[in-house]
Amino acid sequence: MLLLLAVAACGAEGRRYGAATSDMPAAGSAVESRVAAESPAAPSPEVAAGERSSGSTQPTAIPQVAQQIIREGQAVFETSDLKKTKTWIESLARRHNAYVSNDEQYKGSDRIEQRMTLRIPADRFDAFLADFEKGVVRFDSKSVTATDVTEEFIDVSQRLKVKKATEERYIALLAKAASVRDVLETEKYIAEVRAEIESLEGRLKYLRNRIGLSTLTITFYQLKPEMQGFASRFGLAFSEGWNNFLTFLLGAISLWPFLFAGAAIVAGIRFVWKLRK
Repeated sequence: MLLLLAVAACGAEGRRYGAATSDMPAAGSAVESRVAAESPAAPSPEVAAGERSSGSTQPTAIPQVAQQIIREGQAVFETSDLKKTKTWIESLARRHNAYVSNDEQYKGSDRIEQRMTLRIPADRFDAFLADFEKGVVRFDSKSVTATDVTEEFIDVSQRLKVKKATEERYIALLAKAASVRDVLETEKYIAEVRAEIESLEGRLKYLRNRIGLSTLTITFYQLKPEMQGFASRFGLAFSEGWNNFLTFLLGAISLWPFLFAGAAIVAGIRFVWKLRK
């Protein structure tokens, strides 16, 4: 009878311990428990799933936002006057309230190439392209892409809102902290949440910048005077071919030790084969 009573007491104690620990937060912190206790009622499964992925405890409604699109383009064409074309593109950018974010020039064996990256207000992007296409006779290549980032924009915005609400609750608990341990523990959680908030704010700022300002990379080049005729191009192609052949020949000559060793091995195998016969 004593043995049965002891087993029953242990079982009841285990059930009480399991019930108590199942309600505790993962970190087992008194501060986290108070934050959870002050949180609103449990959200819907969809919102709860989003909060679990972001580490939050506060449900929020999903807002309705306009479609968020990032537009990017690139264009390549030949020009007869590099300086004049660059000036024209800069004036076109000023007309449409755009700006040049990057400007580079490269010199090759047959051409001088200019590459400009423009940031254009999204609502002026189509108008800029229309005016730009009118001034170019022929494009070597041209493309425009549109990326829908609405889902990511909403997700980051919601996570940021939840993190800020969590930070406010931690700050409220810090004012009520009754011991040094609670103060230090709460400040630690506030620092962690603040780091996550700054990361989310940075991502949201990046998305807004890419959405509000479309990107267009324009590459235009001018052939060198001596390369504008067919004969000159043919001569350059022949010269490059000859140089490639010489490079191959020099590479093959540099392998002579391996060729010699291979020939010696083949000769030795043939000699042994003859002796066996």
